[in-house]
Amino acid sequence: MTGTAVVAGVGPKIGEAVARELHDAGYDVGLFARSEGSIEELAADLGEGALAVPADVTDQESVQSGMTTVREAFGPVSALVLNATGGGGGPVGDANAERLRDIFDVRVAGSLACVNAALSDLRETEGTVIFSGTTYADSLVPEQIEWGAVGPAARGLSKSLATALDDVQVTYVRIGSRVDPVGQVDDDALSAAEVAARYRELVERDAAVTRELDLRQR
Repeated sequence: MTGTAVVAGVGPKIGEAVARELHDAGYDVGLFARSEGSIEELAADLGEGALAVPADVTDQESVQSGMTTVREAFGPVSALVLNATGGGGGPVGDANAERLRDIFDVRVAGSLACVNAALSDLRETEGTVIFSGTTYADSLVPEQIEWGAVGPAARGLSKSLATALDDVQVTYVRIGSRVDPVGQVDDDALSAAEVAARYRELVERDAAVTRELDLRQR
């Protein structure tokens, strides 16, 4: 099974690895990121079937325009990977409301904007939405107050969408280990390639639906 995938938040770790994995599996891939340079370089490296789309997930018009660009190039979006991140935060005394709002806008509001922009396609294709999440979503994070607040909100959005969209697989992936950049391997971390392989399995699922998945280094 192949189709069109959008990776929202393409960086040197999970985003790039997922784009490579899905492209290698035969998917056309739209690469969303604020910075043009890195995604244009990646798209050129991947070749035909990869499209760099400068897009800011906190700007709904930018997201809508980006999704339209991908749709016109490759057809309806059947897989959406929500991988954009807005930083981690700080401890009590350093944590602040502005940074919390910034992280929320990326991880929660931005994710919803991406889903809304691709919603008709995802329903038409009975597609898949994957949240790159964290075990912080249900644990205490005193050293990163803002992230500890936003993590559960993103997981809650995923669970709500999974319930509301019975024709779309929505999966929250709880990543519990550090993830190394593409091409780097560390015994104490997950490789980006390992994470990407699990994402591809979710996208290519046959009948079974996964709502949450735990990934961590042994």
